Amino acid sequence: MARPRSFDCDVVLDKAVETFREKGFDGTSVEDLEKATGLRRASLYGAFGDKRALYLAALRRYQGTQGVRLLETLNAEKSGRAAIERLFAIVIDAAVDDPCGCLLANAASERSAHDAGVARCVSDNRRRVEGALLAAVLRGRADGSVKARGDARSSARFLFAATLGIRALGRTECARAELKAVASEALKTLG
Repeated sequence: MARPRSFDCDVVLDKAVETFREKGFDGTSVEDLEKATGLRRASLYGAFGDKRALYLAALRRYQGTQGVRLLETLNAEKSGRAAIERLFAIVIDAAVDDPCGCLLANAASERSAHDAGVARCVSDNRRRVEGALLAAVLRGRADGSVKARGDARSSARFLFAATLGIRALGRTECARAELKAVASEALKTLG
């Protein structure tokens, strides 16, 4: 009979998230995960499976914490445009203050092309964020804060792509002012 777990899975996943964010999937060894989580390989594998399964669990945990907070922030803003502007402000702050970047954006460029499980996590996240942006664009049209009348779904997809671009530029030591200029250009599409 297996012993009951003596650790909090969410705490372990949060530590795995930070390790994968810092080093990427390929750059993270099982030893790195053991050191970060304080668990031995057998405990990690017993709870989560292999390194890839732990990575997928870490992606889902990141999406369920960081992603949910981001969506809640978007929904809390008074106008559709304010929600989109707030999203860009959050992304710029993260790009400047956090050189590790977004775990899901990193996963998109590092693993999704050759790992269907990672691709699903990345796609799920894209759909959620694009959906929130679509809702903000439509809310902005209804409240008058968004003047542009083109295809709202394409606008949401473009805005999402712009946030990814800002995160990528942040990893190249792009200055805050330059990132704000990119966001400003993206926001001009809202009219």
